[in-house]
Amino acid sequence: MKKKHYIPAVFIIVAILLSAYYVFFRDNEIEIQLDRSRYIINQRIRNIELERFPLRLQLEFERLRRDFTNIQLQKEWTTELTFDLTHPPFFDLRNLYLVSFDKLAVYNKNDLNSVWVKQLDFDIESFSLIDGNNILVIDSNGSAYALNRNTGDLNWSQSIHERYISEHSFSIKPILITHNEDKRIITSIIIFPINNELRIFCSITGENLFTLDLEDYIYFLSEYDQISNAIYVSYGNRIAKIILDKR
Repeated sequence: MKKKHYIPAVFIIVAILLSAYYVFFRDNEIEIQLDRSRYIINQRIRNIELERFPLRLQLEFERLRRDFTNIQLQKEWTTELTFDLTHPPFFDLRNLYLVSFDKLAVYNKNDLNSVWVKQLDFDIESFSLIDGNNILVIDSNGSAYALNRNTGDLNWSQSIHERYISEHSFSIKPILITHNEDKRIITSIIIFPINNELRIFCSITGENLFTLDLEDYIYFLSEYDQISNAIYVSYGNRIAKIILDKR
């Protein structure tokens, strides 16, 4: 009996050791190749024109397209701002970050309660979320600051000497939301900011699916918040959280 169980036991031990090695000591080559394969497949699918799909799939898409009539944008909250924004809103899992010249104001993104405010000596040129629960702020004088996301405390700073030129574009761009970002939608949609309106279009047919009138000029849009299914919009002198509602 012992001999019968000896070989399977050896295989189990070897499998455990190989699994541990794979998790802790392997390089990322396999994962990288899998990601590349998924990306290539996804891009090839997106490059297929609707007319080239078999008729049965086209009819199925028509059925799914009719389902888009249930998609809309809704305000979850909105509030007036006492300062002008100079960058699009940023967000993480908890906070909403608003930049106004040399000031960084941080709020809870769910109820807009103030978390902390930081005033710098020079205008903020660049803002990004980095590891270690930090945010990286670079000012127009060429100084970089890593601030704690929860408190705004300075963790480290560096002088990069030369004036930093921001990579951010201040022109507001459409937001593409794919099935990868929101599993509730079958095909991708585009949210266009047009003057005072947010309009949802089907990315394949160009059909206008929904229009939300904010009644004031739109200045900035955040990226799509996949956790909250929302975008943060600066319009007039207000900031609003806009929910993508799929009934």
